[in-house]
This record gives sequence, structure tokens and C-alpha cells, in this order.
Amino acid sequence: MKKKIFATVIVVLFCFPLFGGCATMDIKKQDIIREISFSPDGKKIIFDRRNAGNSNRVHVYNLETGELAAYQPPKGEKWFHAQYSFDGKRIVFIVSAEDDPLNPQIAIMNLDGKNVRKITNTQGLKFSPSFSHSGKKIIFARPDVIRTSGKTPAADFDVYEVDVETGRETRLTYFKFFSVSAPYYFPDDKTFVFYGDFPRAYPAIPGSDRSIDIMKKVRKELEFKYKNNFIYVMQANEKELKPYLVMPEYVKKYKMYVASSESSRSPSLSADGSVLIFISIGYKPDGSAMGEQLYQYSVDGNHRQITHLPMGLIWSQTVSPNGELVAIVRGGQATNKIVICKIKDGTTREIILPVEPSRIINAQ
Repeated sequence: MKKKIFATVIVVLFCFPLFGGCATMDIKKQDIIREISFSPDGKKIIFDRRNAGNSNRVHVYNLETGELAAYQPPKGEKWFHAQYSFDGKRIVFIVSAEDDPLNPQIAIMNLDGKNVRKITNTQGLKFSPSFSHSGKKIIFARPDVIRTSGKTPAADFDVYEVDVETGRETRLTYFKFFSVSAPYYFPDDKTFVFYGDFPRAYPAIPGSDRSIDIMKKVRKELEFKYKNNFIYVMQANEKELKPYLVMPEYVKKYKMYVASSESSRSPSLSADGSVLIFISIGYKPDGSAMGEQLYQYSVDGNHRQITHLPMGLIWSQTVSPNGELVAIVRGGQATNKIVICKIKDGTTREIILPVEPSRIINAQ
């Protein structure tokens, strides 16, 4: 039973950036990449990868030299969702222990994989941690509910932060979203951006979390006002939902394209907070839809479409700290590729990863 539960939790942690389900895959042919991000100097990318029958490892790819390296977790542990600190001295990540699979913890380590220290010691799943700019806090997402049926493994997500020194966790939102994206701090370390869909609670209305009818009405009103846009910029304990941006509704032009219910999702933020990149439906010059593409947020509402990629899902995307590049993970469920895009002109290059890393960073 423990092995079955453990495998389920690994699927929960690994499959989706918006924490949903995962289809059965041919292990020998798969190359699954998720949770990508840049190093502070923009010269490396770090990401989760499981391929060619190997178990998941956190990989680091040098964009200048082409070297692929990886971290090897100790026996009985799995490591996921790694991000660099803004000063480039530490990495935060998720540790899932085989003997306690339903309670993964947030940990930090040096770049060489030494001085691993668990920051949290609490019950429940945790996802997508990232440092505050000061390095004193870590922001992350966590659900209240582990589902026993359905396509998604967890629900009732909210945003939390944890103090790096004390391990004290603080809940920042109280909306019980069905799904969320990775949250990121702005430079003030108080304001944060994230995506959250289908709230089951609305703090502005006392008792809303206990009334299905109230929440149906709330969600209907939000949809009428904001047209399925779910990117929010907030500070702790806000009681109402107002999307940070609203994209126009789109029309399905081709039978091959299945339109998503979201008009905007999955934001990422440059280090100084001036560049916000998100996913929405792109368009060709003739106005026809062309699937998921990346946009750059603009204060005037004229958000600029950056990419014109072929039809396909975008599993993960992140803007470089200097706001000049975007790293994109796209492709099918079982086979992914990494594309680096220049924000200024939209030009792209595909990264061809070696099958195996040439170096284990924390090798003994």
C-alpha cells in the first residue's frame, strides 16, 4: 500500500504546473519535463525531468556550454520543483519521503547540493516554492483536500509563505481554489502574483465556504465581469477576487483545436517585477486562433503576443530574471521539449537535451 500511495503522490507533484491529472505513459519512451526556471544570471535553467525509464531528478542545463547536470536525492527521497534564490546562493525545492509520501516538505540547499535543510515540518502537500527577494521567506501553494477520485489529485488550493529561519507558515489566501499556479513575489516581498481557478470560498461573504449556492452565484458573477481570467495580484488576507488582467474572449476556428476554458493563466515575473509573462490563446494575422501562446503584460491592456508556436500545450514557462528571455516547456504529455524565446522579437531556439546528465552535482 505504501508504494502505491507514494507513486500517486509523485504523480501529484510532477505532472502538472496547474496541479491536475496525468495519463498513463510508456515509461521507456517518455521525456517529461516540468517546473522550469532560470538561474539569477540567466545562464542556466533548472527543471524536473523524468526520461528513458529513469526516476525524476532535478536537472540543471547550462545555456552557454550545453552541459546537463543533475542532483541525486538520497535513497528514499524524491526532489522536485527547484528554484534558485535571487542572490544565486541557494536552491529551494520539495522533498518527498517514501515513508511519509502525503507530507512532502520544503527544503533549501547550497548550489553544490550540500547543507540540505528542511524548512517545513507540517502535514499536507506543498507545491512550487520560490524565495522572496530578501531570501527570508518562501512562497508556495498547498491544498487542503487530497481527492480519492476524479482526474485531479488535490483541491482547495491556497497560497502560503514560510519563514526560512523559524519555519513558521502563514496562509496568505482563503479562497479554496480548485487549481493554482506557482506564486511569485514582487520585489516588495508582500505583493504576489498567481493563477487561481474555481474558488470554493469567498472571504468577503462570511460562510460562503459552507454554501454551494452562494459560491455558484459568486463564480457566475466573476465570469460575467472578467471572462474566465484568473491571474491575480494580491497581498495577504485579501477578501475579494479581481483579475490583474482581462483578455478578450476568443472563438474556436478549427475542429482540431479544443479551446481552453481559461483566457489567461500561468504568470511568471522578472526579478524587478517589470515584466510579467502569461499564457493565453494566440492568433494568426488573419485573426484565427492558433493555440496557447505567451503574452507580455502591458499596463494599457494591449498585451503583446510574444510567441507564434505550432499548436501544442505549454506545460511550464518562466521569464528570465532580467526580463529578456522566456523558457518554455511544450509538447505532448509524455514527450516534451524546451524552447528559449527572446521577448523583444519573439525569436526562438529549441534546446536539445542529452539523454543523460554528464555530471551529478552532489556526487559523493
